[in-house]
Amino acid sequence: MKAREIVVLVLVIAAGVFFTHVRTGRLDFDWEDYINLGWNEYTFEETRVIEPPLPPVLEVINAHGSVEIQGTAVDSVTFTFKKRIWRRDEDKARQVAENLHPIVTRDDSTLILSTNREEFRKRNFGTSFHIACPENLEVDVRNSYGLVKVQAVGKSAIRNRHGEVVASDVRGELWLENSYKPVELEKVQSRCRVKSRHADLIARSVNGEMNIENSHGRIELQDIAGKVTISAPHTTISAEDLGGPVEIQNSYEKISLVRVGPADIQARHSAIDANDVRGDLRIRDDYARVKLNGISGNVWVSGKKLAVLGRSIAGEEIYVSSSYEDVELIDFSGKTTVLVSHGKASLAPLPLIAPVEVRCEYSPIILYWPSGREYPLEAQTKNGHIRWKLPGDILIEEQNSLTTVRAFAGLADKPPFFLSTTYSDIRIEEGFPR
Repeated sequence: MKAREIVVLVLVIAAGVFFTHVRTGRLDFDWEDYINLGWNEYTFEETRVIEPPLPPVLEVINAHGSVEIQGTAVDSVTFTFKKRIWRRDEDKARQVAENLHPIVTRDDSTLILSTNREEFRKRNFGTSFHIACPENLEVDVRNSYGLVKVQAVGKSAIRNRHGEVVASDVRGELWLENSYKPVELEKVQSRCRVKSRHADLIARSVNGEMNIENSHGRIELQDIAGKVTISAPHTTISAEDLGGPVEIQNSYEKISLVRVGPADIQARHSAIDANDVRGDLRIRDDYARVKLNGISGNVWVSGKKLAVLGRSIAGEEIYVSSSYEDVELIDFSGKTTVLVSHGKASLAPLPLIAPVEVRCEYSPIILYWPSGREYPLEAQTKNGHIRWKLPGDILIEEQNSLTTVRAFAGLADKPPFFLSTTYSDIRIEEGFPR
């Protein structure tokens, strides 16, 4: 095959891949963004007033422009229609502007604001809506390639295929869908659902449940009253002051929680920081690091190559399982089970109220004994050593390669320690070095 034929083949393949991605939505491309290059921009504007009585729903349909809706104390709708037209001279732009106009239709249920854009074969123009409407009016917006902004309205649905969304003081439910541009929400008085991709989301003061689907972006939540459900691979997630339970599915990006309710996290390769969790915490993760601090509930953490650092955990039950990374628990209480292989287990419990069991393979164990307390202990290692650094007598048994140490065996009414490992040492000393 000749060099020229190879070049042509590569170009054909590249074109095929390009158009396939455009068609499937994996690449959002708009020809009009490029047709306008080198032309002049001309702006024209007109305003219409729609008098009451008004139907309960305002529907807005636009493309290649912005939509701004502001709730006011008046009973009418004021609709300002702005046209941005790209032509080589003003006369040609004015001709287009005279034929480009808003369309207002209404029935008993819906007031619809749109344009006659579809009548134009050559669409080198953008249209923007600025709408003042009665407060609490329900709105339904469909837009693309521009900002959508709503404020002081009622129940809202917003679909903005390739544009930024700002919504505040929404006095009802909010349903939102967009891509590639950021979303900012504040003061939503009811349930909220966001479906997005390749976009950042900031949400504050939502007085209801939130359901979020996103990918390849960033999510920041603050002051959410209801349950929060997030499915967001490749998305950084941070949340503060969540009043209800949290369910998160994520991969490859960090998750940070501060002052939240019960949490259930399913992740892969996601570092997790959880602070001040008021309720049970359940984490399944791999190839990452988990830091816990101030957990008032049961804790269940499991994963492969998962480093775990937990402080100030007060639950009825604590379960941690990992491999090839270290597990460290400090100032914890409750029935505790720790399973580690090919890592290190370090524990500094509070005075015991329930049994503590540590089972390891190829992993050293360090236990910082609660100062001045006595609890039954059994520690055993295969092909390793047990180093007892506390005062008091111990019983040592050695059989083949297994070494067993027992202490305070007569205290059957107190919760016990059980430590076990293979091919590594166990060290027991008093008091965590703070």
